[in-house]
Amino acid sequence: MPCLECKNASPDALSFRVLEVHTLHIRDFNGERIIQALGEFRDYEICTACASKEARAFLYPAERLLAKCFPFMLVMTAGIILSLTLTLKEVITALRAVGPIAVFAGASGIFSKAREILSERERIRTLNPDEALRYSAYKLVIKNAPKKYGDNDITYIPVNKEVMSLSVEELSERYNLLRSIARKAFELIKKESEINE
Repeated sequence: MPCLECKNASPDALSFRVLEVHTLHIRDFNGERIIQALGEFRDYEICTACASKEARAFLYPAERLLAKCFPFMLVMTAGIILSLTLTLKEVITALRAVGPIAVFAGASGIFSKAREILSERERIRTLNPDEALRYSAYKLVIKNAPKKYGDNDITYIPVNKEVMSLSVEELSERYNLLRSIARKAFELIKKESEINE
């Protein structure tokens, strides 16, 4: 099976088995509600070269920080320019708020993305090298696996010991599952892990 990231076959690839959950968002007069259904078990592989590269990107996130924060920097810069421009001219007070709102939105976005990326770095640092490689490979699976099936969003639940140690409530919270779907998913994953032991 080829690597999901680079599409090359590798004898030392890391394998992952996941369970798909399909989520359909329905908007009606009562607001938004979701319908979920379990999909199939899927197998994915990530080669160790791609996993190592991803682990390095987690540990040394300068490039990733710049890429993720750049759009928010643009919004913040535009907000600063708007703030300065609109205060110099006689404009409606409501329009003057556009600049500070853009500055606040940009700064919030930068802070949020930086916190997310730096928390990933700290998580990787706490893992031993093999666990860090596997964690990075799984992040690549989530990044590259299909996100949609028709109108449905797809969520992936890994078949591993960590998921088996969760309660149904914890599984439901971690993967944003309806309680009934979390219960069915837990039972299916338990059966699947027993078969593969």
